Amino acid sequence: MMNENDKKRCELRAHMFKALAHPVRIFFLEKLKEDSWCVCKLAEEAGIPKSAASKHLSQLKEAGLVDDEKKGTMVEYCLTAPCVLEMASCAEGAVLANRRKNLGL
Repeated sequence: MMNENDKKRCELRAHMFKALAHPVRIFFLEKLKEDSWCVCKLAEEAGIPKSAASKHLSQLKEAGLVDDEKKGTMVEYCLTAPCVLEMASCAEGAVLANRRKNLGL
């Protein structure tokens, strides 16, 4: 039976995975692994409006995956959990290997 600690841990993980559940947010995390970026540059790189980029980044921040720092009128974001990209890469490799196996490749 799930105890209170298990429930809290699983809820936190589900919240984190929900924040990861968009291609633009994954793209932002990959960019932020390289260095800190301002919202305007991330929006430009993704080809989306700055307002949309801000919304995606606020979801990542709320989940604890990124942090921000104001520099004058500019806000720069940095990755706080680079291990999340390692986990995604590991899972991606396993999924692709399983697909190849199931297709007999």
